[in-house]
Amino acid sequence: MYPYIQAKSTEDLKIYAVISYGLSSNTYIIESHGETAIIDVGYGPPHSNIIETLGELKMSTEDVRKVLITHRHRDHTRDIKRLLEENDNMKIYIHRNDRDIVMENLKIGKDRIYTLYGDENVNVGKAKIKVIHTPGHTSGSICFQCSEIIFTGDLVFANGEYGRTDLPTGNHKELIKSLERILTLNINAMLPGHGEIIFKEARSHIKLALKNAMRKQATKHDNN
Repeated sequence: MYPYIQAKSTEDLKIYAVISYGLSSNTYIIESHGETAIIDVGYGPPHSNIIETLGELKMSTEDVRKVLITHRHRDHTRDIKRLLEENDNMKIYIHRNDRDIVMENLKIGKDRIYTLYGDENVNVGKAKIKVIHTPGHTSGSICFQCSEIIFTGDLVFANGEYGRTDLPTGNHKELIKSLERILTLNINAMLPGHGEIIFKEARSHIKLALKNAMRKQATKHDNN
């Protein structure tokens, strides 16, 4: 069993969070008026098991029509293949800059992909999820905003931590710009790709991450 917590529960919206450790990312299940979506699916067994978690919630893969991916890395995407095999109607929502590498690595056909560009909305029941392009960790990294909640993938974590930028398509300057961008949003809670969930005052954690990232950038500049 992979334990989950209920991160939000209202008449119109329920969000369940599975906090993962080791090789897998956190995963999030969103339910609104009979529709279900997942944000990041994790690495898969034995490190995570989104299908088992759905079962614990009395759901199945057949209930899920949309899988929203924050970025290309395998700790967030590897279990996609297993989900697609169980539901022919499921679509993967991913930014165009990270789309092709995920399709290639997981052998996914274009008919199973919905390409995101940023600044559009994805509807799940009555919940409106805003897509925000936030490059830096990868060129196709995106955050998802639902009301006052932001799902940040590996852009930013609790306590001023932020995503690494030394992997392919990573860019530290772009990450700083992306942190600045999400600070303009009306948010209170932060559900990141790894580690602790922040239920209130998320902006203070993001501000600290921005400060730390800018300090690192200044150090790199001085060393050059």
